Amino acid sequence: MGIYDNKKKANIKFGFSLSRLKYPAIFAGAIIVILIAFIALQGLMQQQPIKASLNPNPLVTSQAQTTMLTVDLVNTTKTNASSALLKVQPVASEMFVVTPHTQQISTFEAGGRRQFFFQMRPFNKENPDSYVPPGDYKIGILFSINGQEFSKELVLQIKGQQ
Repeated sequence: MGIYDNKKKANIKFGFSLSRLKYPAIFAGAIIVILIAFIALQGLMQQQPIKASLNPNPLVTSQAQTTMLTVDLVNTTKTNASSALLKVQPVASEMFVVTPHTQQISTFEAGGRRQFFFQMRPFNKENPDSYVPPGDYKIGILFSINGQEFSKELVLQIKGQQ
C-alpha cells in the first residue's frame, strides 16, 4: 500500500493569491518611507558652516548710524585647522564700511564653534559729504578653512528718514 493509493486527498493548495502579499507590501512600503524621510532629514540636520544676522535690519539712518553683524562659524571639516580666515565685505557696492573686515583664526578644532562681531556703518566712499541712498545692499561673508571655502550673502536694507 503506497501513499498514493489512499483515496484521501491532502488539503494542500499550491495556488498563489495576491491577498497574501497585502501586509508584507504595506510593511515594506512603510520601511521605505521611513528610510527616505531619514535620509532627507539627515541632509537638513547637517551643520552649516556660516550663520549670520544683522541687528538692526533694516537700518533706519535717522535712528541708528551702525548695524551689528553677528557671524557664527562652525568647523564642519573633520580635522582641526591651524589657520582659518573670515572676511566680510560689501558685494558690488562700496556704500558702507565694515570694521574689522577680516578675522584670522589661528586654531579651530573640528566641530568647534566661534562667534564674531562686525560693525557696519553706511558711508558713501565716492562722495563722503553725501548720504547713502536707501536701498538693499548685499554683504558677502567668506570663510576659508582647511583648503575649503564657504560663502554666504546677507542683505542690509537701509532706509532714510522715518
